[in-house]
Amino acid sequence: MIRIVMTQDEELLLGTIATLLDLEEDMEVVGRATNREHTLELIRKYQPDLLILDIENLLREGPLEVEDCRILVLATFAKEGYLDKVRESRADGYVLKDSPSDELTLTIRRILDGNQIYSPNLLAERNDASNDIPLDPGPVKKNYFTMIMDKMKHPTG
Repeated sequence: MIRIVMTQDEELLLGTIATLLDLEEDMEVVGRATNREHTLELIRKYQPDLLILDIENLLREGPLEVEDCRILVLATFAKEGYLDKVRESRADGYVLKDSPSDELTLTIRRILDGNQIYSPNLLAERNDASNDIPLDPGPVKKNYFTMIMDKMKHPTG
């Protein structure tokens, strides 16, 4: 089971992503925080495998020094300089919030396998695809997060 702590300023988004990740068979969001102090408290308490950190928290509060916990940064926009800041912080991955939903879950799994993953949208200008998310994700796991997000993209009626 992949144990996750999330840090995000926007509580609605924090709750939504956390709830959807909890639907994955191999993921559990064990803590949710809106600031650095609470994030560090949750990391000490739950010792998660992964911290999902909003780029705004990273830029405002600086990198987090956490042991035995990988870090994935989420951003709304691919602003110039963000990728460099993420790499300087030694984060293991960086994905845009508007990426396909299956990209987030695949990225989480690949990071926990020891890879550094950066969204293809963020690398396009740099022509640096060495850490790109592969087209073939390997064995398919039941992915409730993707199913729900896809349904939200295609409303009925």
